[in-house]
Amino acid sequence: MSISKENKPIVLTVILLAAAFVVFFANRLLPQNSIFPSETGDLTTLLWLFFAIDIGFIVALVLGVRTNKPSVVWFSIITNSIFFVLLSGLIFLLAIANGISEP
Repeated sequence: MSISKENKPIVLTVILLAAAFVVFFANRLLPQNSIFPSETGDLTTLLWLFFAIDIGFIVALVLGVRTNKPSVVWFSIITNSIFFVLLSGLIFLLAIANGISEP
């Protein structure tokens, strides 16, 4: 299955959004063997996973801006910037919670 160049930013945005929801709800989905967050209250794994997803939103934004379809460009600018800001805020709050919980 081949994805056209114009649709790659949209597909990447949807995949990253699904990955963010999976990481966010991983503790509820698999509570018995979950490492998100670990029993010691360490949130660094979550921070790094969300940081990688945040970088992915920037990549999707750049890919979307480089396409020739104006609808894809506007969709990419609006959605990826909103998701980037929201996820950056969540990362900031997780970093504060991680700093408070560390001894």
